[in-house]
Amino acid sequence: MAFRSEILIKLDKKGRVLLPAAFRDELPADDRGAFVLYHSPNLAGVVNGNSRAGFDAMLDRLRAEALGPKGALKVALDDEAFDPAGYLSASARTIAMEPDGRFSLPAEFASVLDVTDGVMLVGKGDKFQLWNPGRWQARRDSDRDKMAAFVRGLGAGDA
Repeated sequence: MAFRSEILIKLDKKGRVLLPAAFRDELPADDRGAFVLYHSPNLAGVVNGNSRAGFDAMLDRLRAEALGPKGALKVALDDEAFDPAGYLSASARTIAMEPDGRFSLPAEFASVLDVTDGVMLVGKGDKFQLWNPGRWQARRDSDRDKMAAFVRGLGAGDA
């Protein structure tokens, strides 16, 4: 599974968003009727998306790495313990798709994205993101500068 590219998706007359075929094809073959959206845990105004299986696998990795084997048991038993996977699960929504890939964007995500007439769909490999188009353009420009600096730094130790 590898979500790739960036695509501006216009809202249709009913306010629905289209998940393009290239993204739908990256969902597991036996689970293409729905996917998961959740708020970015560290970047305001961004909504992450993944297959249901991909989201569950990420939660398992998060619990294992952040909490360790005893921490997972503590979270299961101690209602006061912080569970980062539980935090992400609480704001996640399973989004049903129509056969053509259209889906209704829940109001809580639409308001975070400040959606007017469209959203930017951005592939990030094992997940995808929804951005406000203007915010994405600014982030993309910043990332382009960071990538150029990174590439220039690759040869810095060679002479």
